[in-house]
Amino acid sequence: MNVTYQAKWLIVVTLLINAVAMLSPVINGGDSITYAALAQHIALNNDWANLMLGGQDWLDKPHLPFWITALFFKIGGVSAFTYILPGFLFHLIGGYYTYRIARWFYDRDTAWLSLLVYVSVYHLMDSSIEVKAETYLTGCIMAACYYWLRYDAHSKLKYLMLGALFSALAVMTKGVFTLITIASGLVCLWLYQKQWNKLWSGKWLFALMLSLLFTTPELVALYLHFDAHPEKLVFGQTQVSGIKFFLWDSQFGRFFNTGPIQNHNGHPLYFVLVFLWAFLPWVPVFMAALYSGIRHFSSHSVSERSSFVFLCGAFFITFLLFSATSFQLDHYTVILFPFAAILCGKFLAGWLAQFGNSRKLLIAQLMVTILLVVLAIGLSVYVDNPIVLAVVLAMSGVLLVYGYTMRKQMRASVVLIYPVFGINILYAFLVTMTALTFTSSSVARNASAQLADKPGAPIYVYQMDIVARELGLYSRSSCYAVDDPAQLPATGSRYSLVIRADQLAQLKEKLGAVEQVAQGRWVVHKTGTFPRLLRLAKGTEPLEDISIVQVKGVK
Repeated sequence: MNVTYQAKWLIVVTLLINAVAMLSPVINGGDSITYAALAQHIALNNDWANLMLGGQDWLDKPHLPFWITALFFKIGGVSAFTYILPGFLFHLIGGYYTYRIARWFYDRDTAWLSLLVYVSVYHLMDSSIEVKAETYLTGCIMAACYYWLRYDAHSKLKYLMLGALFSALAVMTKGVFTLITIASGLVCLWLYQKQWNKLWSGKWLFALMLSLLFTTPELVALYLHFDAHPEKLVFGQTQVSGIKFFLWDSQFGRFFNTGPIQNHNGHPLYFVLVFLWAFLPWVPVFMAALYSGIRHFSSHSVSERSSFVFLCGAFFITFLLFSATSFQLDHYTVILFPFAAILCGKFLAGWLAQFGNSRKLLIAQLMVTILLVVLAIGLSVYVDNPIVLAVVLAMSGVLLVYGYTMRKQMRASVVLIYPVFGINILYAFLVTMTALTFTSSSVARNASAQLADKPGAPIYVYQMDIVARELGLYSRSSCYAVDDPAQLPATGSRYSLVIRADQLAQLKEKLGAVEQVAQGRWVVHKTGTFPRLLRLAKGTEPLEDISIVQVKGVK
């Protein structure tokens, strides 16, 4: 079996299926809508220092993802596609440097297999389209790790500058905590090799200082936004330091639950359970790779032992830190999956070279594939959407045809190729179902379509802040969120209003003459549990009666 050839075409197919989700006209998640609105403010106002949401100062994440998204908004206009595209490109950057790190440690087959695992991990695929901060962070961390490995071996200026730059970009994406993930693999490697002096050597202290120096744009922006104006109200209090929040509260404050944003519902095994579904379809392979690496550690070559220590250190140090804190969200682990992917790539390369002598792995991967396909078909039948069902059945048919054609290479196909098909089928189901559901039931999407022929008139959204943010992304007209009738325009003003039907009746006297534009039963809050999304797709989840009217003025 030509491993590299098989891996390459599987990578291309998976990336194409992954990228199709960018064509959805709707932004799915509440956080994604918020982040897009923050970037929109920057792009429309050329205000690169202040993060503003609905006219209010916003302090939670560093600026870099919003700067990058705002740049794409300025180039291609504000849309769901231009919001998703830069995040997907950083997903590709993460894949590229996953390949480069794997190639640094191992042979070309291992590198391609590592990249295949990377692009087909479910949560990495999903994150590349949902586009949270971790999407940008993964690309930056993997690039920084690669250049620091090169710099550790050869003290070249190029590696120093690029390592410091990508480390700074990671910090400006999520905070200084990211330096732990970037450095943990190297530190574990130095400790294993008994190179203690590197921990305080001038070479690496200078690299750290340069990395921090490159974060100056973030510090300047925070100072201009908050520290230069201590009277601003954030988190319900004044005199909040943006720089202090960036350096401590945003990450370490959450870790110790001492910052303004806290969570006391964490569990030590939370991320273990997350890993079991988020790393599909490669969980059995990762377990086998870890077991094999530990069992045969002493018999491996020096270079193989060093690479295993680096990858395990980079993965487990941060994984254990995440597990120790009470502030836990499933997407945190995304940044660690590339290191697990390389461990899987190395194991798969050895397994295939030995003609697949592990029957247990064959059974495990076959069961994973069957689970994924059955789950996709079963859920498609449940939601009862003919388009979704057709997509899933067509892809399942391709899998069956491929399986029959390649039956002479059954062992390799079961472990390597079938699981990729399986996760792509399930991912295609989720993407198609979500896009069709929210395109038809989203308030913002439907309001944008109904008001498209009324450009120029401002749009007011009553007591639905998240809808106002999303509608502002799709509409060419100015869009405002209001929570009180007194915030509506003065008497005689013409504007469009998106409001719940029962609230419209209550405000009839205040509004005066109105013209009905549209009315429908739509969903206001799209973010929720997966069972709720399935009910929305099936049409059994309760929707809200929403009216879209044009206000002509008071009688």
